Amino acid sequence: MSISSVRDFIAHARANADVSSQLAECSLESWGDAHTPLDVDHFRVIDVAKRAGFDIDLSDLVSAQCHELDHFWSYEMNNAFVARRAMSRIQMNVSGQKPIGYYY
Repeated sequence: MSISSVRDFIAHARANADVSSQLAECSLESWGDAHTPLDVDHFRVIDVAKRAGFDIDLSDLVSAQCHELDHFWSYEMNNAFVARRAMSRIQMNVSGQKPIGYYY
């Protein structure tokens, strides 16, 4: 019923050989700690989770995926801003020009 339910199920699936084998075609090894890959078979995951005693539905999986994508996007955008500032500073040092605007 939440991202923590998805997280708990993923931890259980990794630790339980029977559950792992039921998810063999779902690339369990590439799952994050709290999300499944975008191309995973949601309904298979939900079915296996329910049989393992977890109450997870489609909205939980999609919510966890969206949360992870938002985190990834924010991280990458922050890196892009830092990289842009670093490149501007390097260019300024190499060319001797005035600082370049960081943002457009």
